[in-house]
Amino acid sequence: MTWERAEPASVNPLAWSMPAGRLAGVRLRLHFSFVLYAVLLALRGTLGPGDAAGLHGLRTVSLALGSLVAVVALREWVRALVVRAAGGSADEVTLWPLGTLQGIDPAPGWASMVLAACVGPAVSAVQLAACGAGLAAIAGDWSAAFPDPFSAAWLATPHPWWHEALWFLQWTGIQVALLALLPMLPLDGGRVAEAIIVRRRGEFDAPRAAAAFTLASAALVGLVAVVRDLATVMAVAIACAGYAAFVLWRLRAGDAVAGAGGGWAPPDARAEPDPEVAAREEAARRRAAREAEEREVDRILAKIAKEGRESLTDAERAALARATERRRGG
Repeated sequence: MTWERAEPASVNPLAWSMPAGRLAGVRLRLHFSFVLYAVLLALRGTLGPGDAAGLHGLRTVSLALGSLVAVVALREWVRALVVRAAGGSADEVTLWPLGTLQGIDPAPGWASMVLAACVGPAVSAVQLAACGAGLAAIAGDWSAAFPDPFSAAWLATPHPWWHEALWFLQWTGIQVALLALLPMLPLDGGRVAEAIIVRRRGEFDAPRAAAAFTLASAALVGLVAVVRDLATVMAVAIACAGYAAFVLWRLRAGDAVAGAGGGWAPPDARAEPDPEVAAREEAARRRAAREAEEREVDRILAKIAKEGRESLTDAERAALARATERRRGG
């Protein structure tokens, strides 16, 4: 497996990822931040101070990383399936240590965005209930189902590897579920805030407003993290602030490109276009759209001939259905 950009033609660090597998038609990719986190955790576990609340040793670090990948992959895979069932798109999902960076696109509308954001907490609730029941059954005490998310002191006492694995799934699941509720993009809490902004201000202004809201929230969360000495929360706030800053940069870059072709012009140059010119331009646009559709249909048909109809993604099936319906209608 090699690292690559999902969008080679654009400068998009959110797409720097590697393939992680395919499940039920959803391609999962791991963002390079996962590797960065793994390296930092490994260094912390081998060279860091041996305090009782930390993670130490190769087995412990491996279980921690494996649990994180499993918890995040489960949440985002189920989210992708729900979004696709609700009319959205989620064929290739890029994962970072707290969820999805890109690849999950809900159907238009704030309600679809809220639905997509709520899938993560719902999956976590089921996962934590199952793992918690297992831990309680092993320990004979329901308090074992609620480990302290800020301390790994439980590991100071030796346990079988499978018991530690179950504990790590619970411990990591609690951490991911709680951190994902923070009101910052691209976390679930930030997605809910973005949906509220969409409802109040519309989809055009929402990305910019949501990114600005994330920067403000990250500043507040970071301040609380400093006061309370919460290093993990501080790292999450910095990561979300970086995400929001990159979103704002892309939006401003798009504005600059859009404005570059339309400088000042005298009043006569801004007069209403000639109807005949407008008609020719509209005909050309429609012709280009038909040609693009035909090329896409040819590509899909070639894929069917080579790999079979079951290899088609939901988007390809929808494109083929639209083209077939349009041709039937003349």
